[in-house]
Amino acid sequence: METRKVQRTGKSTFIVSLPKLWAVKNDIQPGSLIYITQSDNGALVLSPDRSERDLTTRLEIGEKVGDPLVRDIIGCYVSGYRTMEVASATMTADQKRDIHQIVQKLIGPEILEETVNKVLIQDLIDPEELQSERALRRIKTVVRSMIQDALSALVANDREMAADVIQRDDDVDRLYLLVSRQFTEILRSGSVKQESLDPITAFNYTRAATNLERMADHAARIAAMILKCDCILPTKIVEKMSKISPQLLDLVEDSISSLLTLNSGKANEVIELSRQLRKQINQMVSNSSFSDEHEGALLRMAATSIERMLDYIKNIGELAINLSQTVPRTEAK
Repeated sequence: METRKVQRTGKSTFIVSLPKLWAVKNDIQPGSLIYITQSDNGALVLSPDRSERDLTTRLEIGEKVGDPLVRDIIGCYVSGYRTMEVASATMTADQKRDIHQIVQKLIGPEILEETVNKVLIQDLIDPEELQSERALRRIKTVVRSMIQDALSALVANDREMAADVIQRDDDVDRLYLLVSRQFTEILRSGSVKQESLDPITAFNYTRAATNLERMADHAARIAAMILKCDCILPTKIVEKMSKISPQLLDLVEDSISSLLTLNSGKANEVIELSRQLRKQINQMVSNSSFSDEHEGALLRMAATSIERMLDYIKNIGELAINLSQTVPRTEAK
């Protein structure tokens, strides 16, 4: 660890010199802009100006196609690159199709240039406008609606609604990747201008987004099973499921609310109510009998997915409790 003595210039200005190795490494010159962020513990974080040259990458894809190619592009996006030059000596039509499809599923990137062996992708979102909290709230809203419609489709055997739930899963994936990218930006630069989140809070928001994204996967899984089985559940099961659905939706809402407000009391309540709802689901399944094996398979699969959702809700509640101890604030009453 290097140390510096604070010196005074003029009547009231304190100055301290920068470590030479750090300045050279980050190409600091007279007149360079440096961002200064104060942490909750009083520490100051210095970040050099992040220009486009730092956020540009060239991705040589060779013969990659399909998922491996898509994962590479997503990796560059989450890493925070503003410009991606995707190149190959002989880029095929399938490769260009995959590139176009994944760019359409990401928030911000657009294809600005395309040649026989290169596709230039530019992120048009200003990093200063990225807001993790806003994106997290949006993910919660979409996931909540997916769960609500998946369970409604389950009790009504509404195949059209089930298909719509599956389509919305892509919206959650896009928002989840945006939150992940925001977290990477905070880690790289020390802060995001106009962003009030500290790295610890941003990390917990990213973990919460992960749990929400997995809930969306299970809502889509229930919807897919509805399309596959095409059967109507018994009346008694429909009545019980109709009571479970609003409880589950409230828990999704309250878990995120407890995290955003750092309300550990509400988070503990969410965890306890999740356990109680899990018992109700287990009793419903164990006390049910079916004349059709497809009905039984559909209910058991749906119950398993709901139980997994409750696990993710519990995870978010624990994040809220942990974060409330790390970043103390006045709890909401």
